Amino acid sequence: MTTVTIQIDSRETRLMLMRAPARIDRALRAAMEDSTALLLREQQTYPPAPAGSKYKRTNTLRRSWSRRISREGSELVGVVGSNANIAPYNRYVQDQTQQATVHRGRWSNTVQETTRRNQATIQRYFDRRLREEFSR
Repeated sequence: MTTVTIQIDSRETRLMLMRAPARIDRALRAAMEDSTALLLREQQTYPPAPAGSKYKRTNTLRRSWSRRISREGSELVGVVGSNANIAPYNRYVQDQTQQATVHRGRWSNTVQETTRRNQATIQRYFDRRLREEFSR
């Protein structure tokens, strides 16, 4: 009779499980950096000036946009927003529900459209960062 003995050394598994939360957090933070940078860049982009326009742009709306990433309890939260103290008219330019008629069709980077258009890209950022972190 042949005896087969299997010995399982779970040290590697336990070590991997202990390191997983930090690795997940690192991947999520990197993906959040990627995502908020993308959305900020898109919101700060101005359409071309209308032909024949004599209006000189101040870029105040562009400067009103910022991003931040914070931890709220166990959640990582990324925020891209426009400061209404800097550009109080921001919603009339880049909010689809409140956009002034004069801006419709020209300012296509409303908050809602930018979010919709980049949803799949942002998902890919998170997928890629998690894959990269766990393939090390």
